[in-house]
Amino acid sequence: MSKKEIIEKIVATTGCSEEKAKMIFEKAIQNKDIVATLDWEWVMNRLVISAVILVGLWALWKHIG
Repeated sequence: MSKKEIIEKIVATTGCSEEKAKMIFEKAIQNKDIVATLDWEWVMNRLVISAVILVGLWALWKHIG
């Protein structure tokens, strides 16, 4: 879940304001109740897409040149 999604969920669950939800979120990060991790699936998808685009550009360059 993203930070925004977590804050929206806090607001929906507790009924507090968005500012209070942000404070709750920051406190949970500091207390390590919420652990931030890297979304490896997103990273790998972007790497694959970048590689495909680069190979396509290289092939186009070789074809034209």
